[in-house]
Amino acid sequence: MTGDNVMNTGELNVIIPVFNKEKYLRRCVDSVLAQSYAPSRIILVDDGSTDGSPELCDKLADEYDTVEAIHQKNAGASAARNTGISAADGDFLGFIDADDWADSDMYEKLIKALSAEGREKIPAAQLMNRQYSEDGTLVLYTGSDKESEYLIKTEDFYEQLIMHTGDSSMCTKVFRGDFVRRFKFAEGEKNEDFELLLRMLPEMGEGILTLDTPGYNIELSGSSVTRGRYDQSLYESMMKNAFTALRVAREKYPEHISQAERFTYVQSLDFMLHIPIDRMTADNSFYKRIVRYLRCEKKNIKKNRYLTKKQRDYLLLLLESPVAVRKTHRVIMNLRGVRKD
Repeated sequence: MTGDNVMNTGELNVIIPVFNKEKYLRRCVDSVLAQSYAPSRIILVDDGSTDGSPELCDKLADEYDTVEAIHQKNAGASAARNTGISAADGDFLGFIDADDWADSDMYEKLIKALSAEGREKIPAAQLMNRQYSEDGTLVLYTGSDKESEYLIKTEDFYEQLIMHTGDSSMCTKVFRGDFVRRFKFAEGEKNEDFELLLRMLPEMGEGILTLDTPGYNIELSGSSVTRGRYDQSLYESMMKNAFTALRVAREKYPEHISQAERFTYVQSLDFMLHIPIDRMTADNSFYKRIVRYLRCEKKNIKKNRYLTKKQRDYLLLLLESPVAVRKTHRVIMNLRGVRKD
């Protein structure tokens, strides 16, 4: 069912993967229950939580007819989302992370836009987000209050993703159910939203409908998978996805190859600036592969017009003397920290 003043154009299912999110889960679920376009099913997938999340999932399922709880052994967020997709049967499908929450009209806006006449072949719609610190301070606000709608063509959306100007989150989007059920998240991998969107792109037809207004809310916390301390497996997934994006450019969008190459360089730079110095060793095969890759790309790095001067300078320094440059970089950062104090 939907709210009294909202036209029902199809059933909405919302999938919420849960792993040790007892502190935040009720807030998240309450925000979905409060939607003006009410979901017919809210699917909680407890991914082997070790806190009170499993019991809370069951309690919420007992309290609300539309809430369902599924429990599985810990297998990661991607596996939990795939479990939710397998269980879902809605005409529209959305995802929310258990420590985030949605504005009450988020899905109404997205589904209303996606259901307008002439948009039957558009498989997904997205809106913008707000990001908050743990104390509730607003730290980032994307989009505007104009609520304009526009279609981003598939090729342009690809360009936005690799140039870091587009939104790769699955949670800010709603998908047609028959479209998203054709895909699965890559299990055992991180940065999985970006990877899935890359695979979806060739099947997205006209592109993705975009609303230039925020509606999804993110709480930045050290416990989040993608927001915490250094995790080499995350960087390995990010680099794997960068090379996949480069292959997509070569196969589908050859005019964007230089931008895709820039994407691999910037992802490499991010890794090289964050890996702990004591892990920059000969027995770290992933680190050695990235250094070799950058050295092989030296000529292309020098001429890539999409890199900033600062990015290019850092890359050229790092490919020559990575450990020495990192030690110098650490000293500079420490000095800046002292000045800020």
